[in-house]
Amino acid sequence: MALTGIQKTVIVMVAAVAVVIGLTVNKVTRPAPLDREQLSRAGIFLFEQPRSIPEVSMRSAADEPWGREDLVGQWDLLFFGYTFCPDICPTTMAELRQVVTSLPDDQRERMQVTMVSVDPNRDTPDQMSSYLGFFNAGFKGATGEPDELAQLAQALSVAYIEPDTSTENYLVDHSGQVILVDPQGQYAGFIRPPLKPQELAQWLPRVMQQ
Repeated sequence: MALTGIQKTVIVMVAAVAVVIGLTVNKVTRPAPLDREQLSRAGIFLFEQPRSIPEVSMRSAADEPWGREDLVGQWDLLFFGYTFCPDICPTTMAELRQVVTSLPDDQRERMQVTMVSVDPNRDTPDQMSSYLGFFNAGFKGATGEPDELAQLAQALSVAYIEPDTSTENYLVDHSGQVILVDPQGQYAGFIRPPLKPQELAQWLPRVMQQ
């Protein structure tokens, strides 16, 4: 049966209203764009486009194979340091614990912190596991052969200087930024030191919603 002019008008109006409602709901439910200036004040710097991370063959603190696939499926915060570090590393790890424990439960489950050791000579899996357990926050750990470690660090713009391991109680010079990896295992940005735990706990959930 052919539609009358009134019926056609009603159908068009209903369709138009549905489109408007759909656009309105999408605008309301879609996260607002992040203010990059506010993020930078909190120490968070995001790239316009995430960058790829190379495949590496390393070992975890649980003495299991560790590589790029371990960074897929959740947001990751990577910190390059070492367990014998006297100052920057324990401070940063304690601050990361403060950040993670301040996140809402659902966000905390989607955030993983991993310490990548730049001192594979001393940081055995047992040593790393014991050190990370001190923070009681479920932190992960990884390290590897110098060439694998250097490849990962270079891809993430992390600087460190290989130490003279023949010297007793040697120190390792390294940068202090924290690397932000998205659930696709891509280098999404970084957090510049000194860390601001309260501000990070406020902004990281917003970043994770994007």
